[in-house]
Amino acid sequence: MLRKTLLHFIVNKPRDCKVLSVRNSALFINGAKASENFVYVIPYIDFPEQIKHKHIIEDNLLKRKSNIDLNKVENLWSMYEDLKQRKSEYDKKKEEISRELGKLIKSDPEGQEVKRLKIKVDLLKDNIRKLKGPLWSAEEAAILEVLKIPNTLHPQTSDVNKILHTHLSPPSGIKDHLNIGADLGIIEFKKNENYYLKGDGAIFELGAMFYFNEELRRNKFHQFSNPDFVKSVIVEGCGLDHSNPDSTFILHHNENTKVNPDSRLHLTGGGHLCSFLAYYAKNILYSKALPLRYFSMGRRYQPSPIKEDSLFHVSQSSVVQVFGAGKNAEETDMILQELIDILKSVYSQLGYHFRINLVSADKLFMWESLRVAVEMYSTSLNKYVEVANISVSGDFISKRLMFTYVENKQGHFPHIISGTVLNVPKFLACILEQDANFVLPEQFRVENWICN
Repeated sequence: MLRKTLLHFIVNKPRDCKVLSVRNSALFINGAKASENFVYVIPYIDFPEQIKHKHIIEDNLLKRKSNIDLNKVENLWSMYEDLKQRKSEYDKKKEEISRELGKLIKSDPEGQEVKRLKIKVDLLKDNIRKLKGPLWSAEEAAILEVLKIPNTLHPQTSDVNKILHTHLSPPSGIKDHLNIGADLGIIEFKKNENYYLKGDGAIFELGAMFYFNEELRRNKFHQFSNPDFVKSVIVEGCGLDHSNPDSTFILHHNENTKVNPDSRLHLTGGGHLCSFLAYYAKNILYSKALPLRYFSMGRRYQPSPIKEDSLFHVSQSSVVQVFGAGKNAEETDMILQELIDILKSVYSQLGYHFRINLVSADKLFMWESLRVAVEMYSTSLNKYVEVANISVSGDFISKRLMFTYVENKQGHFPHIISGTVLNVPKFLACILEQDANFVLPEQFRVENWICN
């Protein structure tokens, strides 16, 4: 049964906070700001290597229907590189003159040449000092734009949705899950932020999660315990906007407390990708530890900008989240196919219509390179609803959060695969809207629960 959350601690509008300092990123901190903010992680930026294959980035942006101006990013990066090169030349020249000065001081400390070289060193120091501000500004402007470039698309991702598998036929009647739930006494719905599952609804919630728990364990996935709260740097590192109140629930102390907008806590719940990365950020593994195959059972908290009352838009959901990591794309592709087979099996055994869809590029989040969605038909919405998904993100997130592994004494970035294999509210809503009357699935009954 869903409980009330800590929503009275959550601010939906950042303007309610007294801002301590104005910044644009929690993930990238440079220059003078590094003395004001603790640097948790320094993201790995490989834009010079990426831009060598500019046509790939352009094709990626085109398929995603992104409005990023790649020429603007290139120009900013070029300006940053020019300033960095100029500072490097000043530093090199200063070191050369300082070495020469050190030799002359020993033989003729009061000579004219010594005085001349001292003046040159002072001028170079002054030039370096004056260059630091513009360099830091150019660096921040360039890298923040680079961090907005979305993940490279997976070879299987295309411009259009592709149906990979269909089971049974969609319902033909017209039903509303909230009306049915109220009539059966299993749903007490007040608003998207406040609802309760009762009776068979509560049994359905726990039974579904235990059912998926058993299936994942049987397929060699290990249960993981995650935190409910993560820092802003993790949210941004996972490709989400840490300052957007529609992206995550942002917490602060009270209206009289000065808040650093790039160092706040976010309520995500243990069933969230960010919660896994909170553990693995800036973490180094031995190669023999890979591949990782984990899952978590818990809550997911996510703001709902949609005002329509529905289990499809609730702010709190019970979910089963999977997380995997491999050495390369081949390993994660193997886990992807295995998870697709698991989803086909577990959903087919329940006897409801569903389809598995390969999502088109323009529907992906910026951190995804591929997403496979399990969809069920909603008669109240008259469309398919995503009740589960598997996302491939490659090494995109691991580079941003410095998640690495060591092989042959060299560091590498693992490839990540993740997804929500069960979203209880959405799943229950679609089942209530099936043609037949609602009956608790046999697999979810209390006598079939396996809780160990």
